[in-house]
Amino acid sequence: MKNLFVFISITFLLTLSAKSYSQMGVTSYSIYALGINTSQNKVISGELKTFANRGIDDLLMEIDVFYNFKPRTYHRFSVGVGLNTGPFRKYDHIYALTIPAQVEIYPLQDFKKLSFLIELTPELFVEDDVNLRSLWGIRYTFGE
Repeated sequence: MKNLFVFISITFLLTLSAKSYSQMGVTSYSIYALGINTSQNKVISGELKTFANRGIDDLLMEIDVFYNFKPRTYHRFSVGVGLNTGPFRKYDHIYALTIPAQVEIYPLQDFKKLSFLIELTPELFVEDDVNLRSLWGIRYTFGE
């Protein structure tokens, strides 16, 4: 597990140092999570979430890869797969496999950088338990 933590840490640091020319977005999911995502205008996008309403030893981070369906006038639908981890835990760094489904709604047609987001995610825990997580939030997208 220590090797996995080192791998995730190095990958995260390399991601921060690489140049990126895509749109980035920030999402606040109710009071439970904060997410940073790549461009939703591409077919495949990614998102890094942190569930920061916990102690540092129980802090959860999730990395998701999404398939984005063709956007409509007022909404966009995305489905993905992700890995939820506890990088600072002393045991069991892998927390769950996730299958998020998102609906992004554009309430202001002249300002599509701001959107309302609803996510429904089955979580498949390592201990063979299953949970259905729901998140809602507001996303702001930077760039064109």
